[in-house]
Amino acid sequence: MKYIREKNGRREIVERRRHSSAYIVQAVLKWFFCIGLLTLIVLLCAFLDKKLNDGKIVDKLIKNAPEDPAPIAETEKVDDTQEATIPEDKNILRICIDPGHGGMDPGCDSGGRTESVDNWDLALAIKQEMESQGIEVVMTREDNDTKVFLKDRVAIANASDADYYISLHRNKGDGYGVETWMTANAGSVTDTLTQNVHNGIVAAGVQRDRGVKFGTDTGEGSDYYVISNTTMPACLIELGFINNEEDNRLYDANKEAYAKAITKAVQDTFAQYGKTADLPPEQTDDPEAEKQNDMLHGMTLNNPVVENISALDGQTLDWGQGSNVDEQNRPTGTMSYQEKYKDYSADFIIPTLEKKIYLTLDEGYEYGCTPTILSTLKEKDVKAVFFVTKPYAEKDPELVRQIIDDGHILGNHSVTHPSAGLPSQSLEEQQQEVMGLHEYIKQNYDYDMYLFRFPAGKFSEQSLAVLNNCGYRSVFWSFAYLDYDVENQPNEEESLQKLVDKLHPGAIYLLHAESWTNTNILGRFIDKAREAGYEFALYSDTLK
Repeated sequence: MKYIREKNGRREIVERRRHSSAYIVQAVLKWFFCIGLLTLIVLLCAFLDKKLNDGKIVDKLIKNAPEDPAPIAETEKVDDTQEATIPEDKNILRICIDPGHGGMDPGCDSGGRTESVDNWDLALAIKQEMESQGIEVVMTREDNDTKVFLKDRVAIANASDADYYISLHRNKGDGYGVETWMTANAGSVTDTLTQNVHNGIVAAGVQRDRGVKFGTDTGEGSDYYVISNTTMPACLIELGFINNEEDNRLYDANKEAYAKAITKAVQDTFAQYGKTADLPPEQTDDPEAEKQNDMLHGMTLNNPVVENISALDGQTLDWGQGSNVDEQNRPTGTMSYQEKYKDYSADFIIPTLEKKIYLTLDEGYEYGCTPTILSTLKEKDVKAVFFVTKPYAEKDPELVRQIIDDGHILGNHSVTHPSAGLPSQSLEEQQQEVMGLHEYIKQNYDYDMYLFRFPAGKFSEQSLAVLNNCGYRSVFWSFAYLDYDVENQPNEEESLQKLVDKLHPGAIYLLHAESWTNTNILGRFIDKAREAGYEFALYSDTLK
């Protein structure tokens, strides 16, 4: 095709070139690439929107972003909605049903079957049956697509003013049958409720009656988080094993019968005791009893004073546990340093042959992981030491308060976390790094800190003496690994295996709380350590 073009005052005949086949193919591919990229962005946005349930995605993407108040507001909104549905008739029986797991947390699974779906289906059947009997029902989650954290389930239940709380779950493992759990400090109402619920389910038809139990499956020294922190009589049902064909058959066949049995159980309990709010304290559980902890205000240590600190060696040492181990799997470097510096109130390992682990977490800054870590520790009934810096304590006061209130130890990680280590500073500056944070925490949280972790593991003999004279015990570690790089997180399965392989008596585990790998494997590590015969011990017990 030809046409006339005018250029620089002259006319010329130009022939329009046809695009080659290769050009057309490239153009089509570019369009497909652009459309595909746009689709991927839309899907990614939808995924992130769903993940915003944990309220911390913004912090993960933009480290310096202000805290998102959405989770608090959302909880308040849920509570307000539920409170608005509470009838004025105070004699109406009100039950809180908690379908365990949900959303990003499917619970146990087997052969394409998931615990969260089974729990949800049974919860709907119970809700329908109870409401047909004139019972007010509050659900801790409104669908099967949303994950509700344990602390939020408890908050919803406690705000609902329910008479009883029932949590639904299913087991997975080598066993079979039904068991029902209650707290070890249960009052008479909880005991009656749990027995009534369990006996009713058994009568409806189960493969095996595993009985009513106390504590958790890890031992009677702890209770499941949701039933130990709700303010009303509560029980938790493990209704069969999801990997057992006969348990699944019975679950599907008897779902309506189970719903009727649970409904009758709460009716019978209510007929015997009436409104929970009207009962004397000795008949109901006392959730505050387990929360009483002599360590809520910290501790004051009386270390022997080290004289003439300036005459001691000020050379900076970099701590690392090394790879050589003894016959107990204990790093030999920790044993050597423990003996060398024990007179300076320092722990590189706890010198014991007992299978005890001391869990510590460093908090340089908040990356959205700590709430989940705290929930996991509560669920597993494990106490840890959280080492925080002053900027962390200033920016995240609610998390610091929760660490203390949950019975964990709040440790001192210095005011500024100097990357060159404390020994790079004068003795006076080192003391200020320690006591500056100590005084801030004392003034704002009424808590006396007494454990210190050296920034970057850099220390000197002088620095150990400074900490000793400040009334602190220096806590190093006998296990640590490369977990702190948030841009290059280690593989979860490999990390879990590494944590298990390094188990040893008196172990001081150092994990960084900004690690999502640690956050995701923490619960499984606790379970595996306990299966290996290890106990997660209180660090404060080492000072007695």
